[in-house]
Amino acid sequence: MSDQEPVDIVDVDIRAWVDSARADPQLHRDRQVTEIVLAAIGLTPSLKQSLVLKGGTLMAIAFHSARVTGDVDFSATVPPDDFDTLLQAELDNALPKAAIRLGYLDLLCRVQGIRRRPRPELFEGADFPALEVRIGSALRGTGQAELLAQGKAARTLLIEVSFRDQVYAFQELHLNNANIGVQAFTLEELIAEKLRALLQQPSRNRNRRQDIYDIAFLLRDNQPDAAASAAILATLIEKCRTRGIMPGPDSLDDDEVRRRAAREWETLRLEIADLPAFDDMFAVVARFYRSLPWDTIRGR
Repeated sequence: MSDQEPVDIVDVDIRAWVDSARADPQLHRDRQVTEIVLAAIGLTPSLKQSLVLKGGTLMAIAFHSARVTGDVDFSATVPPDDFDTLLQAELDNALPKAAIRLGYLDLLCRVQGIRRRPRPELFEGADFPALEVRIGSALRGTGQAELLAQGKAARTLLIEVSFRDQVYAFQELHLNNANIGVQAFTLEELIAEKLRALLQQPSRNRNRRQDIYDIAFLLRDNQPDAAASAAILATLIEKCRTRGIMPGPDSLDDDEVRRRAAREWETLRLEIADLPAFDDMFAVVARFYRSLPWDTIRGR
C-alpha cells in the first residue's frame, strides 16, 4: 500500500455532477448524499488519510463518465481491525457538519449500518475483506427523519471500503464547492486496477463488463504517454502478483476473459443510452493492453 503524497491536486466541480441529476429525484438525492459523504471524509483527518476513492463515482466526477453507479467505492490504506467502529463514529460526527458546509441545511445523513464481508469471524483474517456501509438520508422535520434516527431509513446509499488493496499512486480531488480535498486513484492506477479485475474474472467467477467500457472511455480522452503506459504496466503486474496472477501481453485475449467481459453488456444501456458495440470497445482496450511496454519487463 502507498504512503506517498498525492502526485497531483485536481479541481472537480462535483456540484455540477449532482445538479445534472435534478430530473431524477432519487438519483439527485443519492448524488447529494455522495457529495456530503466525500466532504465528511475530507473534513476528517483520520478518514482522509485512510480512504482512497475509486470506481464509478471517481469516473463520474473526475473523468465525466455518464455511466450511473449505485454505490461509492474506496480502498483503505489501513488494516481492517476495528476500522468499522472508527468509521461509523467519524462519519456520524462529520456528516452534519459537511451538509451544512455544502448548504444542505435540511438534508440529514447518518450511518444506518455497517456489514463486514466476509462474515465477522472471518473478516480480519481474510485476504481482501471489505465493509459495506449504508448511509441513510432524510429531510429535517419529516417522518423519514425519525426513521433515520432509528437506523431504519427507507433509502440508503451504499459505500464499500476494500482492505489490503495495493494503492501505488493517488491524486487529491479538490471539491470546489466545499473547498475540501479527498484522495483518489490516479488515471494510471484506475486503468491498472480495471485491467487486473478483467484478468481475474475467471479465478473469481465474476463478469466485469463495466471495466471494458470504463477503460475505453478513459483512453478516448486520456491517451497515456510512454511514462504513463510504463506506470500502468508496473502497477498492473504488482496488483496481479498479489492475486496470484502472472499477466502477459496476450492475457487479455484469453477466450474466457473476453467471454466474461461480454456477458450482460447490453444491460449497460440502463446506464448509458448510446452504448457502443462490445467488440469495438474490447478492441480499443485489447490494442492498448498489447501496446504496453512488455518487452521492458525482466524475464520476458
